[in-house]
Amino acid sequence: MNFGETIKRLRREKDMTQEQLAEYLNISTQAVSRWETNSSLPDISLIPMIANMFDVSADVLLGIDIASKEKKIQDILDHAEEYWKNGYNEKSAEILRAGLKEYPNSFKLMQMLMHNIWHLRDEQEKSEEERNAIKKEVISIGEKILAECTDDDCRHTAIQLLCYTYPKMGETEKAVALAEKMPSSCISRESLLGSIYSGNKRFEQYRLNIFHDISYLILHTTCSNAPLDDGSMPYTTEELVILYKKAMSILEIIFDDGNYGFFRQNMAWKHIDIARFYAKLEDYDNAIECLKIAAEHSIKLDEEGYSPDGEYTTLFLKGMKFNEINVSHNVTYNDSMYQLEEMKYKVFDPIRETAEFIEIEEKLKKYAKKR
Repeated sequence: MNFGETIKRLRREKDMTQEQLAEYLNISTQAVSRWETNSSLPDISLIPMIANMFDVSADVLLGIDIASKEKKIQDILDHAEEYWKNGYNEKSAEILRAGLKEYPNSFKLMQMLMHNIWHLRDEQEKSEEERNAIKKEVISIGEKILAECTDDDCRHTAIQLLCYTYPKMGETEKAVALAEKMPSSCISRESLLGSIYSGNKRFEQYRLNIFHDISYLILHTTCSNAPLDDGSMPYTTEELVILYKKAMSILEIIFDDGNYGFFRQNMAWKHIDIARFYAKLEDYDNAIECLKIAAEHSIKLDEEGYSPDGEYTTLFLKGMKFNEINVSHNVTYNDSMYQLEEMKYKVFDPIRETAEFIEIEEKLKKYAKKR
């Protein structure tokens, strides 16, 4: 429907004459007549007054189909997500950038693009200049979202990724200022919902909270060896072996039935890390054993895939479906290929030609592929 037809319909629904509308807007009746016959359009300064007069948005007044626009944007998001899930990050970003050319003010597209390219920031095959360009783009998108968007979810995502990115660009103070504005974990959404709900919803919420608590425990335990102020590391290599093995023991206790679900990838990747630590300590027997354990998990992941219909059976997460959480397993390689790539590190050179190391590689090669 064009503007003339829209203004005529709205005027009649209000049981208003052209003369009355003209008087309200302090213009001539002939001007209203020309609008309704599409001979001319109103001055842009009159659009808010006309919209208020008929209790509609400017989009409705100008004939913009909001539902159609939102559907097209969602189609772009879905299309990009399919590539994202399968590890084609660059293609996903390309789709989102094209979408933003068509819908430059879509914060949903900005949010997904920001999240998408943030994962590309440290890819080894990119030059330092390319990685810095990605970080700058993340910051540019995030700052635009914070300046213009009012949607809380979108803003919080922007704050999260800006807090991750600012320090990498020497702007730690900005990250601290944003982080300090956020609520503490005790009044987070998950914590509050757990105290609000009752019955089934309460059980489901606390089960979800436990899942995230396990995730954060493993993440923070195994990613805590960042340099201290004096440049030294908090843990020695020997201590890292103990720390990582304790983290894996926690998972083994929680998932005592062997149904690790999403956490099986943690078991695979962290055992690769432990193997690397052992190799650095020249304890090659234990390095091989850890690579064997990692390979068992990697192969099982690639054999079974990530079925959304799968269900946790541990009492901690009793009855929880794998698809109840929004977790991306997005990597360029599947898990077997990922382990093969990790086994290329020079630290494994002293055992690279051993029969056991080669046997692990050959097993992984049967399942390894790029996504």
